[in-house]
Amino acid sequence: MSEEKKPEITESTATQFVIVRDRSGKEFVCRVSDLKDPSQLTEEEKKRCYENVEDALKEAP
Repeated sequence: MSEEKKPEITESTATQFVIVRDRSGKEFVCRVSDLKDPSQLTEEEKKRCYENVEDALKEAP
């Protein structure tokens, strides 16, 4: 099974993303459209998010 690509964050799409934290304090940068109750987030869904702001910014063009 191929791994789903993380979304590209550009200046025009940046407002479509939010920073969320899990109960342990780990941060994820996620598309607003992908959000749901954090307790219901699967490991596969977490893989589509960045683990922190720095990682998201590193991949930004």
